[in-house]
Amino acid sequence: MNSIARFSAIGIPAIIGIGIAWVGNRIIKNEKGLKDRELELNLQLNNKLD
Repeated sequence: MNSIARFSAIGIPAIIGIGIAWVGNRIIKNEKGLKDRELELNLQLNNKLD
């Protein structure tokens, strides 16, 4: 019983923290990819207009 309470006090917040960090990391990676894609599309559009 004591080990379950200890896991609840330490493990659950750790798992939540890791999950939040993972989501933040995914958002940052997706944002970088979207900026790269936007730049690529702008370059293609400028080439067509010239």
